[in-house]
Amino acid sequence: MVPTLEAIFRRPLRLLLLLIALPLLGAAVAYLLPRSYQATASLWALHRYIVIGATGPESDLLSTPAQTQATALSELLQSRTFALSVAKGTDLPSTYSASIQANPQMLDDTLFTEISTKVLVTPQGYNLFVVTYTNNDPQVAWQVVKTVIDEYAVQSQSFSVVEAQQLLDAYQTQLTKAKQEADAAAAAETQYLQAHPNLTPNDLLSDPQYALLHSQTQQAQATVLNLETAIATVNQEVSDQGSGPDTLFTELDAPQIPVQPVSRLKLFLIAGGAGLGVALLACMLYILMMVRRDHAIYSPLDLKKVTLFPVVLELPHLSREAFPRLGTAETAKAP
Repeated sequence: MVPTLEAIFRRPLRLLLLLIALPLLGAAVAYLLPRSYQATASLWALHRYIVIGATGPESDLLSTPAQTQATALSELLQSRTFALSVAKGTDLPSTYSASIQANPQMLDDTLFTEISTKVLVTPQGYNLFVVTYTNNDPQVAWQVVKTVIDEYAVQSQSFSVVEAQQLLDAYQTQLTKAKQEADAAAAAETQYLQAHPNLTPNDLLSDPQYALLHSQTQQAQATVLNLETAIATVNQEVSDQGSGPDTLFTELDAPQIPVQPVSRLKLFLIAGGAGLGVALLACMLYILMMVRRDHAIYSPLDLKKVTLFPVVLELPHLSREAFPRLGTAETAKAP
């Protein structure tokens, strides 16, 4: 503890300079950064975002309609296809340097990172959710928010029913096969009846061969009926879900081209806080370095670390003025 306090109070101005200069430097950097503009749009969720699957319409019933749609849009923004579709529908690619634009892979990676991380979708109420995006160019900020909404309106419905379409394709394949099996079973039963014209209805009821053929025909026809019912149910669910954006959400406040830049107060606080954190870290490293370089002896315990001789006598604290007199007295007593 004593070496640490000694290191702190030996050169306090240096530590104070670090604590003041680095936060000021961070604030100065924040001030020199280009001004940013934020575009915002407010959307009203008409119902929860629904995915039609094998078990029917599926949704998070514990969340509000705004939360489910905000989650769905946020997940879409994390997909490369959706994010690049949004970015390339705006002037965002032209804001990057020529070297990035000349490299298609690097440009796509940069655009995906920009859209997936900086476009924010937040629920603000039971039905209300908001889309925001910040950019140095106000025109680009407006374009990105507008394009996000347009792409969400176009693609959200298709994603909602994509599993249903896959399910319908599987049902159609099964239905085709089931109809063939039903026709074959009915033909086998008819052929058996034609081969045994003398059998009466009562005889047929006790005929095990005919009973098996008749049972197979009924089962095949029931399978066809079940598949047709399932296809009709899925088609009805898709129809109820709707195919237009007006069935999913409505736009309350359309995005506008921002004319006022975003306040720098938050940026100043973040930059100043980061500078203060770096300053504290620098002070800790400085104190640690000074303590490690300090080989002074402050206590008997410190003396035992450097010599094996025991401590016989401790002098009280002496002022600087007493040292010359002490030296003179020792010299006078010397033989």
